[in-house]
Amino acid sequence: MASLYSFYDWLDRLKRYYAFSRNEQIFLLISVLVMAFIVGFRFEGDKFALNVFLNNFGLSLIAVAVAVFAHESAHRIFGLNMGYKTEFKPFIYGLLAGIILAFMTYGKVIFLAYSGVFLNIMEKHRLGYFRYQLGYFDLGKVSLAGPLTNLLIAIIVKSMGFLPQPVSEKLILVNVLFAITNVLPIPPLDGANIMYASKTAYPFVFGAVISCGLLLLIPWLSTWLTIAAALAIGIFTAVMYFKFVEGKLLK
Repeated sequence: MASLYSFYDWLDRLKRYYAFSRNEQIFLLISVLVMAFIVGFRFEGDKFALNVFLNNFGLSLIAVAVAVFAHESAHRIFGLNMGYKTEFKPFIYGLLAGIILAFMTYGKVIFLAYSGVFLNIMEKHRLGYFRYQLGYFDLGKVSLAGPLTNLLIAIIVKSMGFLPQPVSEKLILVNVLFAITNVLPIPPLDGANIMYASKTAYPFVFGAVISCGLLLLIPWLSTWLTIAAALAIGIFTAVMYFKFVEGKLLK
């Protein structure tokens, strides 16, 4: 009975608090358009081909919109389940860096850093807030939901063989890039929150997410083998970090 009440309470919170504010919608729209430009920006040889760009931009706009919606929804839904209302925090410098890198490398380097996440304490947590303040561990868990959701979208799309190849490839690429970029330890990206939340878990998360994303880009590699290999690489990354980095710091 208690679990059923908790479920309906969570549904009620989703109904009341899921919607994005006007400012969030504006910044999200700007971010989607800018990142679609970054993904679609391409040079054919040494010349800029407008027709190629417009075709890439159309597919990129769809892929980026899906990735952003999934990423931000994961933050909001998972946060509400924990009793927090998440807020989209734009990262203007990240968008500018993506544009600059796209121009400098003729579209060969894609950097998609557009936001961070901020947690607002909801009513039932106010006593805990005044006594303990907001815990980094909770912020890390909510932040991790974003990159993991992007990887899940990429996995689902890869298993959907009926989608046109250009669409599926673009969706997989953009969601993988989202997951990899957001797991980097750069404030205010998710990776910085995860690192501050748990220095012990972050090396594993870093290695597993990046390797899973890169392996998903290999067409012939199966999903289960990708996940198993990513977990193994994550464990290896954590072991190497604590052996060579933490080990030297302790000496």
